[in-house]
Amino acid sequence: MVAAYRFKPVITVLLLALLLLAILLSLALGPVSIPLGDTLRVLLRGISGAELPADHVLIIEHIRLPRALMGILVGATLALTGAAMQGLFRNPLADPGLIGVSSGAALGAALMIVLGSSLLSALPTFVLPYATVLGAFAGGVITTWLVYRLGQSVQGTSVASMLLAGIAIAAISGAVIGMLSYLADDAMLRTLTFWNMGSLGSADYQSVAVLALCCALVWW
Repeated sequence: MVAAYRFKPVITVLLLALLLLAILLSLALGPVSIPLGDTLRVLLRGISGAELPADHVLIIEHIRLPRALMGILVGATLALTGAAMQGLFRNPLADPGLIGVSSGAALGAALMIVLGSSLLSALPTFVLPYATVLGAFAGGVITTWLVYRLGQSVQGTSVASMLLAGIAIAAISGAVIGMLSYLADDAMLRTLTFWNMGSLGSADYQSVAVLALCCALVWW
């Protein structure tokens, strides 16, 4: 334990270095490859004032950088919430999929994607871009509440009952998602597929700012 604690700062520095390297690679690589030197110059052009190709600036600053920032925020929040769940269940293998939270969130998103035209008609216009996210959040919250309620008894809250309830809810959610996938058209099915894969393709600075506020609340 003492040796592990002694090397903790070194491991932290190495992980931060790997994170910076991953960011640079994500900004440089893609359908249009940009040299690492030009990528760094684009990131530092506000300081250096260097003249760079307009297409490189557009690709990095307005397409790839928001996606990289969103990936960092999502990854950090998933790591924190995963550690909290492992502490709650006292099991290092616990994850949101184990108690059905992931399946419930996926079901909420699928409902918004497939049935959105009828479900979203009464919502204000400014809410529509975040409808899928809100549906996923609502699905995750409802699933968490159901699992917690089903795990309660006269003797208290049973972790085993929560796990069994989560498995059952995950199975039901998967069946409903399968039915919605059958009813979806090509565009809806494509959106649903990329959502379940965790696409960052729609990231922009506005969505990154909203996500940063939500993540800050979770971290706090």
